[in-house]
This record gives sequence, C-alpha cells and structure tokens, in this order.
Amino acid sequence: MEKTISIWEGTAKQGGTFSSLTGHKEADVVIIGGGITGLTSAMLLSEAGKKVIVLEALQIGLGTTGNSTGNLYITVDEYLSVIKNKWGPEVMKAVAHSRKEAINLIEANITKYNLDCDFYRTSFNLFAEDLDKDIEEFIEEELQALTEAGAAVSIGGNPGLPFEVAKSLTVEGQAQFHPLKYVRGLAEIVKDTCEIHENSQVIDFDEDEGIVKTKDGSVKAAHVIMATHTPKGVYGVHTVLGPYREYGVAAELLSGEMPRGIFWSLNQPKRSVRCFKDGDKDYVLVIGDKYKTGHGDDTSEYIQRLESYLTSHFNIGPVTHVWAGQQYRPADNLPYIGKHGDFMYFLTGFASDGLVYGTLASMIVSDMIIGKANKWQDIYKLSRFTPVKSFTEFFKENADNLVQYLKGAPSDAEADSMEEVPPGEGKVIEKEGEKLAVYKDENGVNHVCSAVCTHLKCTVNWNPSEKSWDCPCHGSRFKTNGQVIEGPAVADLPVITT
Repeated sequence: MEKTISIWEGTAKQGGTFSSLTGHKEADVVIIGGGITGLTSAMLLSEAGKKVIVLEALQIGLGTTGNSTGNLYITVDEYLSVIKNKWGPEVMKAVAHSRKEAINLIEANITKYNLDCDFYRTSFNLFAEDLDKDIEEFIEEELQALTEAGAAVSIGGNPGLPFEVAKSLTVEGQAQFHPLKYVRGLAEIVKDTCEIHENSQVIDFDEDEGIVKTKDGSVKAAHVIMATHTPKGVYGVHTVLGPYREYGVAAELLSGEMPRGIFWSLNQPKRSVRCFKDGDKDYVLVIGDKYKTGHGDDTSEYIQRLESYLTSHFNIGPVTHVWAGQQYRPADNLPYIGKHGDFMYFLTGFASDGLVYGTLASMIVSDMIIGKANKWQDIYKLSRFTPVKSFTEFFKENADNLVQYLKGAPSDAEADSMEEVPPGEGKVIEKEGEKLAVYKDENGVNHVCSAVCTHLKCTVNWNPSEKSWDCPCHGSRFKTNGQVIEGPAVADLPVITT
C-alpha cells in the first residue's frame, strides 16, 4: 500500500502518549484494546467507581477504530430487512433501537465533555445507479423494515450526489464524526481515573486466576474485557466469525458538490461513500470491495478499483489516503456480547458496524460488571446457539478453514528458495520440511519467520499492498518481523535464523 495512512490519522492532531505496562498490577477491570470499545468501557466503568486498566498493543485508536468510516447509523451492513427475515420483527426493532441508544451515548459524551470530533447529525442513504427487479424489491423490503423500526424514512431520486442515481432510500437522524479524534478525546477524559498503557501487547492469559500478561508486566483483575474485535486466544466463537478486510481511499474534491451524509451503493460491488471537510479542503471517501482476510492474491487490485470509482464519479485530485480495516462477520448476523468463563467478557462479531456496536457492547458489558440489568443483553448474548440461522455461514467459513489447513502441505510452497523472492515482496517457501515466511526488503535483506500461524496452525499468506502476513483461517495478521498486528493470535510468528 503506497499511502498507508487513513484519512482520520492524517487529519488528527497527535494524541497523548501513554507508557507501556511494567510490573504487576491489580484492578477491578482490565480492558484489552484501546479503540472505541475499550475506551467507552473504560469511561463507563470509571464513572461507576471501578479501578480500570486499559492495555493497547499499539497506539490508542489506531486499530480498527482509526481505519473505519466514521459513520453512525441504526441499520446494519446486512440490512434490517435481513435481520427481520432471519430473526423476526421484534429482534429487528431491538437491533435498531439499541443502536440508536449507542449513537445517543456518543453524542451525549461529545456534548458533556466538549469533544472536538466533527460530529453532526445527517442522513443515511441507500442509492442505486442502475435498477433491476431485485433492487426494487429490496428497497421496498428495507423501507418496510425501517418504518417498523420507527425510523424517519423515505424513497426518492438522487439524494444530491454529483452523478446519476435512479432511486434512493433516505433515513434521517443518523450521524458522522471523526472516530480517531473521538477516541483520543475519551482517552484524555479517563486518563485521570484509570490507567492507560500503549505498546502493551498481551502475550498470555491465566484464565483460572484472571491474570493478563504482557512482555514486561501483568494485571490481575476480577473482570477481563476483550475489546479486540475478536477474542485473543483459541475459543469456539471463532468458528462462527468470518474475518474480512475492506479498503478505503480518499482524495481532495476539486469541484462539484458532495453532500454530507452516509451513502451506500446498492449496485455490486457494495461501497460506502461520504465527504469529510478538513479546514479548507473537502475530501471524498469511498470504502468497500471487502475480501476474506488472507485470500486476496493481489490486494492492490481492490485499491485500484476504489480509486477508479472515485475518478469516474468525482472531479478529484490525486489520492491522498489509502487504508484498510478488519471486520469479523457473525454467522447469524448478530454480534456476540457477554461473559465467557469466570473472568472474560467477549465483544465480537460487529461486522463493519463496529463504531456503534462497539459502543453498545461497552454499555452492555459495563452494566453486567456493575450488576445492572441491561435490556439489550439477551438479544446479543454470547451463549446463544442458532444452528439453523448460522448454518450456511458456519459451513462456509469452516469448510474454507479446512481447505487452508490442507493447503499447509510443503508441496504448496510459493517459491523453492529465498533467492526467488523479489525485493519488496514476500513468499512462503519450504526448507527442510518447514514452512517459512520470507520477506525481502528493498535492500535485498531477507526477513524470515515461521509461516505457521500461532493461533491454530494455518499457513499465512502474503498481503502485498499492506506488506503483512495474513492468516486465511481466522484473520490473524503479522508484520514482516513476525509481530502480531491483529486477530486472535497471541504469540508472534517465530523469527527464523537462516
């Protein structure tokens, strides 16, 4: 990826820095992850008088939150009509109402603490440049679902986009903001009432004692919140989560109007479009073209398609920002939120709706910890088992994982020797029966790690646009030096001396 920075990271002031964890500490709650889920949980629990420690592997907000869309809406990326058809109208309405409460909390926090994060209320729009029978029928189904959920919704033509649109569906009262500014603002709020530690990658757990360990320290707590989008470690919930990556690109709008609002295309491939104003510059963003993590042979093609979409639909300058975010899609279309065992809380399966679902999950789990009933917790409970609703996605994800395990045979090596790896690229080779992930930098120096994912032993694949090793089974990702970037893996890829 040439411009490896999101629009949010590129337009936010440098956040405060926090020390890494050293020594042994004790707390009421330890939160793993410093994005919107972790910091909202820290705020709510600190306000309730709990002693809280937040552990962030990298820097606050620069994970999934800082690579998101900045869109806040009551619907979901699989649409409310899909939830209605699968779960029924009452669950569908509960999803919309619970997400509305989460957006209201975000707005209340911004007002209460005077956070400068470019928040405003706006509309959510589905639009079709070309119509067919399926899209027409879908728009009517989604209109009915949103109406039942109490949304202010209407059907129209072009919602103000600077290109031809055949039909649109508009929902009023949604919102947009700068997600990185918001999360860094939360960190500044809670830093005086709880401990925040950056560069504190969790490397081990003692689930029997409630102890979380980093390289240089540990925390013992009565409650451990996994605010990492997918739980760290090996758990059954990973079998009902599909890991996907999705790219975003942004460029300055040179002329023409791009209205405020959330705009989702109904024509394939599905894309999200929005504008963002930074000072005297107007940017237009497009996000989409998702693929399963570890499965994109030439990931630069996804970026090129997004850039082509921008160029064909808007009068823009050069692309200034390119980034990617990871999502975990639940098999039955609802997140999994709740307690696992004696100490752990899982908050996962947000798909691409994590800014709102992460906030909602924080509300639910914080209430559980302080002993307060939450009216939404049963809908998203971790313990639910829905074999009929989950079967298709469960089978697809796990059948694919079996293929990836079988792919790990030495005969599937991508190169016969390190000499065959071009500068700036990575390939998996086989040497003396061992799979090696070899990255050759621009100076011709080889960086070699084990190619076996430390989570559940799948073979990693090279991601050329992000220069990372990505696991095709459960979405763990690693730097070229083997360090875990994200996903369920806890341990780094072992470095191999050759």
